[in-house]
Amino acid sequence: MPHPMWVRVRDPQTKHEFDRLETDPAVVSGRFERVKQKAYPPAAVPRPPKHYKKLAGLSASRESAPSEPETTEATEKEKPNG
Repeated sequence: MPHPMWVRVRDPQTKHEFDRLETDPAVVSGRFERVKQKAYPPAAVPRPPKHYKKLAGLSASRESAPSEPETTEATEKEKPNG
């Protein structure tokens, strides 16, 4: 008897996509929708999930803040004696 395969499904409420066994009751009952059957054919092992973030309230800019503040070199007067 062949083992059940992993299929790509989507949760209609969250839109997250992930793999579930084809025999999973949520897949069989239609709670999760099967998607992208050509791109994600049934597989022997599960694939990484794809989670969708809600973008409301987030900045549209992709620029990130600098990880370290800019440093300037000390002048001769500011250098400690040593």
